[in-house]
Amino acid sequence: MATLQKIFELVENEFGDKAKHFAAREFSMNALEGAEYERTKTGGVYVFVHEKFGVVKVGKSQSNASKRAREHVRDNTQTKSGVKPQIQMHDFLSDPNCKLVVLNVDDSRNMHWVLALEHFLEHKLNPCIRSVRNG
Repeated sequence: MATLQKIFELVENEFGDKAKHFAAREFSMNALEGAEYERTKTGGVYVFVHEKFGVVKVGKSQSNASKRAREHVRDNTQTKSGVKPQIQMHDFLSDPNCKLVVLNVDDSRNMHWVLALEHFLEHKLNPCIRSVRNG
């Protein structure tokens, strides 16, 4: 089953008909361009998934999910010192083995679902790099 399909199935199972408030898209890190990618520049949740490491990072933005996701690569977000495997997101800059899944909310009035979805996916997917605010 494809990465996007697996993640959206989790969302549908947990959120039921509220899942319809999200448009889900998947991109290779070496293909972050085009009309479909432009549609990710609104509020939502993002998930980095790597073939070797599994789910690397889950996060959210209330204004531009794909921009915030790329900031992790730019800023080289990484696992804590001493944690194995040591992962540095800068290494994923154009890695075809790394996928970016973005789930954008359909309307700013549904932004509260972005917050709930990020929290849910952070705990359900157990990423290698945890959000500081979520522990």
